[in-house]
Amino acid sequence: MIFGEWDQEKFIQVQKQIAVEDTKIANAKNFLQKANLSPEMIADCCSLPLEQVLALKEEIERENVLA
Repeated sequence: MIFGEWDQEKFIQVQKQIAVEDTKIANAKNFLQKANLSPEMIADCCSLPLEQVLALKEEIERENVLA
C-alpha cells in the first residue's frame, strides 16, 4: 500500500467544494418545492446543470408519490 503525504490545505479546499455543491443542491430542491420557477431558471440561479435540476425534480416527485 502506498501512502501519500497528508495535505491539510487540499483537504480543507475539497471539503469547502463539497459544502458548496451540497448547498447548491439544497437550494435547488427548495426552489423546486416552494417556488413557481422553471427548472431552467433554478439551474441558472443555483449554478447547476439543467440535467441535474431535472433529476432533482424527478426525485422530489417520486418522494411525493411515496409519501
